[in-house]
Amino acid sequence: MVEHKSICLVAGPLTARSGVYRSALELQQAAVARGLDWRVVLGVSSKAVGMARPEEAGRFREFALEPSGLGGVMELRRQLAAEDLVTSADVVVSLNPQADMALSTMSMEWVAFLRGKPWPSSGEAGLIKRTAWRSLETLALQKAVAVWSTTEILRRDVGRIGRRISLVPAGIDLDPGREPAEQGSRAVWAARFDVDKNPFLFLEALRDADVKGVMYGTGPLEADITKRAPKTVTVAGWVPTDRIWHDALVYVGTAHREAFGRSAVEAAARGIPVILSREFGCAELLVTKPEYRRMFVLDNAEPESWRRAISSLATDSTLWSDYASHVRDNASRLSIDSSLDRILHELW
Repeated sequence: MVEHKSICLVAGPLTARSGVYRSALELQQAAVARGLDWRVVLGVSSKAVGMARPEEAGRFREFALEPSGLGGVMELRRQLAAEDLVTSADVVVSLNPQADMALSTMSMEWVAFLRGKPWPSSGEAGLIKRTAWRSLETLALQKAVAVWSTTEILRRDVGRIGRRISLVPAGIDLDPGREPAEQGSRAVWAARFDVDKNPFLFLEALRDADVKGVMYGTGPLEADITKRAPKTVTVAGWVPTDRIWHDALVYVGTAHREAFGRSAVEAAARGIPVILSREFGCAELLVTKPEYRRMFVLDNAEPESWRRAISSLATDSTLWSDYASHVRDNASRLSIDSSLDRILHELW
């Protein structure tokens, strides 16, 4: 019976208490609400932004872990091997590549739950690092008892690893009682300031535009983005999630690759329209009408097409309202409970 199985979600090192951090805790809380024994163990950088959740005996532990290549992987392995929440679990579920590698050296059953492409793409790291990381992660994934992917686009992106990859959609903690957002005035970009998120496309799309934009996040490109931002764009850094959506006209996701796209789903669930690159995993889940896909799921090559899409929502209140209802309805199906249901189906 599921009730007698203990599951431990693990990840590290995390550089922000956002995507993986929040998803792990939301999954655990949903499972605990059903009377299940789920735990979470996370290694988090001392520089990570976001508020830490208090530790909970027998259920949640957070420890300091800094990113440091293979050295960080070995330190993560040491920490996991010494953690009773991990070693006493019936099944461990890994949420990032470093945890995959660490668990692959330990004698326990574990599942790799891919939340993003598990190795760098071209332009994100040098050839030697990309090749080494892909080889190590592929070997690790071959030792897992199962490999899951949050979206079909990620499953395709990963390609052949000598293992079957099951589709296990991610979800967010929805508030069905929340009233839909009113049409705001700002185009919102929220992600890590890094190469794969393609932040400079947002700057160019808003350059000389009639719509103002705001960028939320933190990461290695923050100083460069701030320097290059036009007067139409405010670089606001990291803020609590609820503040991101103040006065939002549209969420703009420009990433070169985005396995799921939590911020896009959160925006849609609030009734805020989204404009996404074709590389967003959630794009095919949120934007299902062909008409809307042509208008709002875009290639990354031409800033002008993004500028036109943003302008169309700013100037046509009927289009804004109809499209907002469309993505909100689709987002309502991407709950954390539906994700938990799928996980339990895969496990048992």
